[in-house]
Amino acid sequence: MSRLACAFLALLIITASTGASAADYQTVAPGVRYAHITDKAGPWSIHVTKFDYNLHDLHLTTTLAHGTVFGLATVPEQVANMPKTLGRPIAAVNGDFFLIKKVPYQGDPRGLQILNGEMVSGPWKDVALWIDPAGKPHMDRIKANFKVTLPPSKTINVGFNETRADDTATLLTPTLGESTRTTNGVELVLQGNGSSEWLPAHTGEKVTAKIAEIRPGGNTPLRPDTMVLSIGPKLVQRLPALSTGAEVGINLSVTPALKSIRTAIAGGPALVRSGKNLHEEKPGKADHLRDRNPRTAIGWNDHEFFMVVVDGRKPDLSVGMNFPELAALMVRLGCKEAMNLDGGGSSTMWLNGKVINHPSEKGVLRHVANTLVLLQSP
Repeated sequence: MSRLACAFLALLIITASTGASAADYQTVAPGVRYAHITDKAGPWSIHVTKFDYNLHDLHLTTTLAHGTVFGLATVPEQVANMPKTLGRPIAAVNGDFFLIKKVPYQGDPRGLQILNGEMVSGPWKDVALWIDPAGKPHMDRIKANFKVTLPPSKTINVGFNETRADDTATLLTPTLGESTRTTNGVELVLQGNGSSEWLPAHTGEKVTAKIAEIRPGGNTPLRPDTMVLSIGPKLVQRLPALSTGAEVGINLSVTPALKSIRTAIAGGPALVRSGKNLHEEKPGKADHLRDRNPRTAIGWNDHEFFMVVVDGRKPDLSVGMNFPELAALMVRLGCKEAMNLDGGGSSTMWLNGKVINHPSEKGVLRHVANTLVLLQSP
């Protein structure tokens, strides 16, 4: 056993010498348990909510800050704004990394997000969690193969609900916000042609649409029944002439194929695979992997799912963890698979109506892009 793993074995066992507390789980809802683990040696303050994901009345979902890609809100605010028809929220943690700068696309999640079956953000290069139709969690890198075919037969690669550069194109859906917030290029307003399912967008689907309107200049309004293909000015010069009424093909394939997925959220890096710590200390490891910060992580084994927040940047309470320490913790908790989510000031755990960890930014909750929420079916 490595030195790091041995250290975390001690963390999870009561010892008089270190003052560490064991993972003493308390039931907070049927099938759901919570533990607060402390260790004076760090010091560390760790919050763990775990549940049996084989119970049919428990399921995970995601949120967006204001129901749109644009904008930020705290974890409690996002939980409070969820439709009551989805069920009773029991626990929630902050989600993916996101665009935090005050720019037009502030709030854009970095990677894949699927919300109630709708793809609201496309994949990035790091890993994502998704829940399959049988309720089982999976983790992998998802590669986007998004393409649009313009008449007569020009196929281009496109992004999805993300900032568009001058030489690229991106598909923008009504879930983005009120308008595209672009400032140049050409935008094609697309409508469904009635021959296939149109909106909301789903991973893996292939649909056809027609060009309802061609708008130069950008900032096109996003209506509930339209998508917009935003094309940068440099790319426009390389495309054939376009006209309203023409048919457009849309391919939202991803690898691996994700069909009928209702919940997905990205993060990274992966921490644990097949029970193995992916970040054991090695010579020459990048400095940022050794930094201790507040952390949020998720993990699972064959039966249980774990939502974990480690407090940090509070020397008297908890110094936070680096990735080797966080991965070792997830292994000791019993995870076969685990991945990191956004951390630092974003790290938040909400449980049964209140925030139970200690946010690092002077106790002030950070506004974040999305959350991962545990629901109990109505």
